[in-house]
Amino acid sequence: MAKRGGIGRRIRKAVRDLLIVALVYPVCWLFKIRFLNVHVVRIGHLAVDTDCYLKAGKLGLRPDYRTVLLAPPDRVANACLLDYWAQYLKVVRSPVLCGLLKPLTRHRNTRYDVSDYTMPLADRAGAYEIQNAYAGRAPLLSLTAEDRTRCSTLLRKLGVPGDAWFVCVHAREDGYAPHEGQWYRNSEIADYSLAMRAIVDRGGWVIRMGDPTMKPIAEADHVIDYVHSTLRSEHADVILAASCRFFLGCTSGLYCVSHVFGKPSVTVNKAPLGFVLPHGPNDIGIPKLVWSIKEERQLHFEEVLGSELGILRYDYQFDAAGVRMVDNDPEDIEEAAREMLDWLDGRSVYTDRDRELQEKFKSLMNPAHYSYGSLSRVGRDFLRKHAALLE
Repeated sequence: MAKRGGIGRRIRKAVRDLLIVALVYPVCWLFKIRFLNVHVVRIGHLAVDTDCYLKAGKLGLRPDYRTVLLAPPDRVANACLLDYWAQYLKVVRSPVLCGLLKPLTRHRNTRYDVSDYTMPLADRAGAYEIQNAYAGRAPLLSLTAEDRTRCSTLLRKLGVPGDAWFVCVHAREDGYAPHEGQWYRNSEIADYSLAMRAIVDRGGWVIRMGDPTMKPIAEADHVIDYVHSTLRSEHADVILAASCRFFLGCTSGLYCVSHVFGKPSVTVNKAPLGFVLPHGPNDIGIPKLVWSIKEERQLHFEEVLGSELGILRYDYQFDAAGVRMVDNDPEDIEEAAREMLDWLDGRSVYTDRDRELQEKFKSLMNPAHYSYGSLSRVGRDFLRKHAALLE
């Protein structure tokens, strides 16, 4: 009886959804309205998926729509970032309206299928096609005058001098999504210590980003454990990410906030391998290596990218394949950060051998990989160190 009742509820829900679509579709068709299916509960999706959609419109890579984004407050990763996007699209926040209109994000005639922009589709450009075509233009988002003032006040309260520059640093831990089954995306903040010291030695400050479930870091000069500060807030997260010199992150979406405000990123411990490259043309990424448990060796990049290992998304899939992800050494992270610092200071050097290794790595990628076509770079020193894995 319980099963029959469940089937009845699903039928009633399906009928209700069809009625809503039938009633609203004529209005959507007449006024060219589309509902975005952005995964607003994750800050990376809220940042990059929305960014790609809007940039595609400015580039003429999609039809011009009046756009609606459903964002009930209890489901939004960051309300401040949402407020910034509201200048470009209609945001519906009412839980009741969001519930009623949600079927429109699923119907093919009323939605715009963002689908993470993981790869190009016949009728839609992929993330990197959009980001590459948009390179060189001003970012869609910039802090308001009020938020620039708020950021100066926040930095002063955190102890950062008014004339100092800073880098946001983030290492994903278990507390963010403990039941997601993607622990391979986590990393140890202690492994970033050499990179933090390199930033401080260059005259910068470090602001450690994240959430309060994270383990505290050791005290160090010019390093601020912001995640455990009473000043931490969603609003502060955005204005810091939008104001840093660059963002040193990982396989987690917080660095994407810096990207949509036009700040470069260094992402380390990236996994799976097909996700190694960030979004901006001046960004740097280095991946976790893949260790074969059966063969007791590191797999070559071609072995990984030429198989499903390059696109696996969950821990159980890596376990079933008999491999484990190997975190970057602290020295790898430090070198990637130094490479970005050198580029920002206008003194980066790349040899013919570096260009050869870069081209060889990228040639192994195909449209099934999220990073396919990215203008970002794989870390120079990382490729030098692991050149044998390209043989």
